[in-house]
Formats: sequence, structure tokens, C-alpha cells
Amino acid sequence: MLRLLSLNLQHALPGAGAADAAGSAFGADTANTADVANADITDPEAARTVLAVLADQIAELAPDVVALQEVDKGQARSGRLDQAAVLAELLGWEHHRFAATCAGPVAGLRRRPRRSALDTSADDALGLGRALLGRPLAGFGNALLTRRPVVAWRVQRLGRGPATLTRRTDRPAWDPRGYELETSTMRNLLTATLDPGDALSGVGTLSVGTTHLATRTDTAARQLAAAWGALATLPGPHLLAGDYNLRTEEIAPLGIGRQVGEGPTFPAWGPDRRIDHVLTDPWPTGVNGAPAFPVVGAPAWNGARHPLLQAAAWGTRTFVVSDHAGTWVDLEPVG
Repeated sequence: MLRLLSLNLQHALPGAGAADAAGSAFGADTANTADVANADITDPEAARTVLAVLADQIAELAPDVVALQEVDKGQARSGRLDQAAVLAELLGWEHHRFAATCAGPVAGLRRRPRRSALDTSADDALGLGRALLGRPLAGFGNALLTRRPVVAWRVQRLGRGPATLTRRTDRPAWDPRGYELETSTMRNLLTATLDPGDALSGVGTLSVGTTHLATRTDTAARQLAAAWGALATLPGPHLLAGDYNLRTEEIAPLGIGRQVGEGPTFPAWGPDRRIDHVLTDPWPTGVNGAPAFPVVGAPAWNGARHPLLQAAAWGTRTFVVSDHAGTWVDLEPVG
């Protein structure tokens, strides 16, 4: 079986799961629960300590793939760390990728990156200026980490929602200071086509995606359709994980993919709704539109046939960071 974990990292801000740190091997040796919960992650050493506790918690869960959202790279608020790279290093995993939805400091002038990896100053329109100031490239986005070898990475932009103009009631209509313009954050899909090895017997390749969708329901629904459409063009089977900002009952009517796993994920301190999800390929249907059982044969992607996946086990858990609980699913081929 292959285990997938999805977590909105919330830039590794200590959260409700900080109480679990006391039980981890790392936390028991170097930090007590209060130290982790109250850590000032603007300090690089403290930020790395929190990520080390998180890596310890992830290792206990033993996933094959980790899909992350709200990941920082080079941001002052999180110690200017490359969070995806540091986590991969702490886990001992070679394969990882960060994809910025925006470049620049989150509290300053944000812009669309030229290249989502933000590896060189050319990837950001203002990257050279940051280099001259001695500052690392900064961005915010999604990341994938895996213990399995990756054949190819791909990033697809999903656009942003509409801007909204709000009038303040404490100023007259003719006063320009009486209006506030809010723009939506750019969204993207990061995918990895990987070799699952012995985790999925008989499956040669697997394409996994991570995304973080808009907070507006209608925009999130459009972005989800675009993300699934892009993922479905890659070699299957397919898994799309992330923070959809959509509840379970809002996804089902869209007819996009097939949900696997369950359990509330938000807010972490008392989860009462599931907005973090995992989708896989839909069941084949008969001419009457009903699911065709038993599943005969397998759908074809890029000229090759691959089995469908089903969940064998699933669950949620809080981590040392974030206002979200993580959701995990164990997957196996159907039949």
C-alpha cells in the first residue's frame, strides 16, 4: 500500500498539535511542549526546531508522499528557511519540489514568479535586487515530498479569483479613501509523476498533485476542475490532495474524481468540517450511468492501462504546526 499525507502547513506556525511534541523523540530530548508551542519562528534556529519536531511526527506516520500547502521559502516570518527543502532533509528524502504561487515577501509587494521553483534570481522579477541586498529569494506556495523516485515534475497555474471593492460606511461615496480593494491570491497545481515501486503492486507510474484553492466557493470549484483536468492528462492512476476550501458535500455535486478518506480537518483545535481532501480516478460507469462492477479492465492513460485505486485505511491527526489537521490515506489497487 501507498500512504499519502496532505497538510496545510500554515508556514509552520506552531498550532494545536504542539502538545503532541512532548511525546516525540526530538521533543523529549531538546524542547518541552511550551517551548515548541511558543516558538518564535522568525528566528531561524527556532524555526528549524519546529520543523524538526514536525519531521519526527511525520516519520511516525510513515507516509510515502507528503502534499503540503501554504509553504514558505525565504520568508522573514518563518526564519527565511526553504521549508520544503529543510523538511525533506530532516526526513532523509531526496525527492522534493516547491512551487511558488507568488514571489516576494508575504507582507510586501507580492508578484507572480517567472518560474515557480524560485531557484535563481532570474525566477523572480525583483530577484536581482534581493540578491544585491543579500536576501534570499522569497515565495509562498505548495510543495511535494516523497520517498519514491520522481520521473517528472509539472506546475500548472490555476489563476486567481475576482478582485472585490468594498465601500467603507464611515466615509462619503466621493472619497477614494472610503474604498478598499482586495485581490485574490494566485493558485497553482504542483504534480509529480513517480514510480511507486513495491508500494503499489502492478502500478508502474503514479501522478500525484497538491493544490490550495480559493476561499470563494465558486472560484474554488472552477480551480478544482482545472486542477483535475491538468492532472488527468498525466500517466495514471491519479491522486489530487490539498486544501480545497470546499466541504465534502460541496465537492460531490461537481462530479470531479472520487473522494477517498474522511474525517474533519479544520480548525485543528476542534475540527468540525473537512476542507482538506484526496481525490482519485472515478469508477467506470455502464451505459446507464451507474458504476460498473466488477471493474473489468482498467482505464488507459497515455496509451498504457493502469488499475484504479481504493482506500484501505484513512485518518486525520494534528501536528505541531498549523490550524489544519492533516489527512492521510492508505491506497491500494482495485482487485
